[in-house]
Amino acid sequence: MKKNILLYLFLFTALILIFQLVNAKRVFADFEQKINTIKSSNSKLKDSIFQIRNRLEEETEFVLEGNEYAMRVFENYPFQDISSRVMDALYETNLLRDKNNLIPYAKMDRTFLINNVRVLNHRWAVADFTDGNYWGEIFLTYEIDRVGEVNFELKEHFLYPNPDQ
Repeated sequence: MKKNILLYLFLFTALILIFQLVNAKRVFADFEQKINTIKSSNSKLKDSIFQIRNRLEEETEFVLEGNEYAMRVFENYPFQDISSRVMDALYETNLLRDKNNLIPYAKMDRTFLINNVRVLNHRWAVADFTDGNYWGEIFLTYEIDRVGEVNFELKEHFLYPNPDQ
């Protein structure tokens, strides 16, 4: 009887060990699969980050803040926010409405207003404008005096054709 109990104990222990071994292999395979999935996802994310960084570098290539040489022009000025001064001055021309001489097109449906501005360097800016139906862009030169007053000169402009008409 003692032998039978020992035999049953040995078989029961062996079955438990086999069960644990099979279960551990499944858990290990599942973890490996999860790790491989995460690694592939991680490499895709790294590629996406790399592409976004390259795009960001390209986007900031032609802006005043990214242009060290253009910023040197304004080193001795008593103010630092050149781009925002230029942008604010352009947006203030929206308040002039009919007296806005930067947009050389006559009022069609409504008054043309400047939407977006990009300050390219210490002398140039690009802006787009619309009246809700018609869209266009202007290329401007600007000068800032020591007081911070901005003067614009329109260099080039165009109006996109309206596809609805």
